[in-house]
Amino acid sequence: MKRALLLTYYAPPRPAIATVRAEHIVASLKEHGWEVIPVVPDLGDVQYEAPVRTTGIVEFKAPIRRMFGVREGQTTHERFHVERGSVLQPPNWKQRAIRTGHRVLSFVDGRLGWLGPGVSAVRDIVHSERIDAIISSSPPVATHLVAARSHGDVPWIADLRDPWLRGDDLSGGPILRAIDELLEGYAFETARALVTVSEPIAQTLRTRYRNKPIYAVTNAFSNRDWEYVPFVHPAAATFIYAGSLYHGLCNPRPFFEALAQLRHERFFTDDEVRVEFFGDREPWLQEEVEAYGLTGILTLHGQVPRDEIRARERAASRLLIVTRDGPEERGTYTGKLFEYLGARRKIIAVGGRDERTVMDDALALTGAGARYRDVAGLRGAIVDTIEEWRRGETAAISQEAVAPFELSEFGARYAQVLQEVIQRCSA
Repeated sequence: MKRALLLTYYAPPRPAIATVRAEHIVASLKEHGWEVIPVVPDLGDVQYEAPVRTTGIVEFKAPIRRMFGVREGQTTHERFHVERGSVLQPPNWKQRAIRTGHRVLSFVDGRLGWLGPGVSAVRDIVHSERIDAIISSSPPVATHLVAARSHGDVPWIADLRDPWLRGDDLSGGPILRAIDELLEGYAFETARALVTVSEPIAQTLRTRYRNKPIYAVTNAFSNRDWEYVPFVHPAAATFIYAGSLYHGLCNPRPFFEALAQLRHERFFTDDEVRVEFFGDREPWLQEEVEAYGLTGILTLHGQVPRDEIRARERAASRLLIVTRDGPEERGTYTGKLFEYLGARRKIIAVGGRDERTVMDDALALTGAGARYRDVAGLRGAIVDTIEEWRRGETAAISQEAVAPFELSEFGARYAQVLQEVIQRCSA
């Protein structure tokens, strides 16, 4: 069996959507003759088990937080009694100061924090064990910087769940982007290939790295996760959103407006409709719910275990995706799309760009749903859902329809990439 190292900040049991791709790389490549060994920085909050290898890490943000009197488990906003806010509301000077500090320190942590300990650990493994390939998965992009300085003669593949260089509010601004342009060019110089999650992102990378093989390996869901989760007809027409809204970068207002209009027109009664949001319980979101008069039918649950989320999704009428409107969104699949495809319930996607996106293509290919950018379209989708529920029906997507996004397809594609890279290195 061939052996590969997977450099990542996210490996099971770390509870994050980013963990899913790492988990899938490990599990699916095993079916193709690869033992994949995750190597992660030990942040002290997760207890890992074999085969995960842990290393040290230098944290830059933590001592600065302590210097300003921010306690363990406390946010900087809580320490200084500042409301977190969202991108939907203009920030005051205190919010801007905290946001700027967070971005700068996160930038440093995400590039330099693992560099020394990670390089030392990976070099030791490469020199003492047989390693046939190295995969580094970002974000954070420190994984690629570690790989660039430690892979030696071992073929290295850089895996990007999101673009390193972004043009939206997540980029950190022009100065940090300029630094990232230099770092990306340095890091990828010795990478044997780049892998990303969609063809549009791959095409963008090909314009910058014309002589480097670049592949698109789309994320997936695993049927094993859903094997014992039953389909349940809900007691009311139920809409579920599970995930982060990224402080308003994903804007739920069009859906709230459509729902509020129908409620005002008495198209439905309060006991006929339930809307449930699972994720961070942020004050700005509660304010939005109250502003639209939806407190009687919309509940903010906060974080819950993944098993409970799956059960809720299989007992929903529709699953909600709220998209961003940034320049990268044409090639972006939200991680929740694949979980929803595994749930095999119909999907309503909200907002996003005017142009067609890869998520639109996936929804059309599977027949799983559609994306609506305006209130009128969302009204129609909500009405259809309620009328379906009143007929005693809850639509389900067939297993055959979602098969192109199942884990076995992901594994076969990734194994092909590894094989091609190693063959080129051996030629």
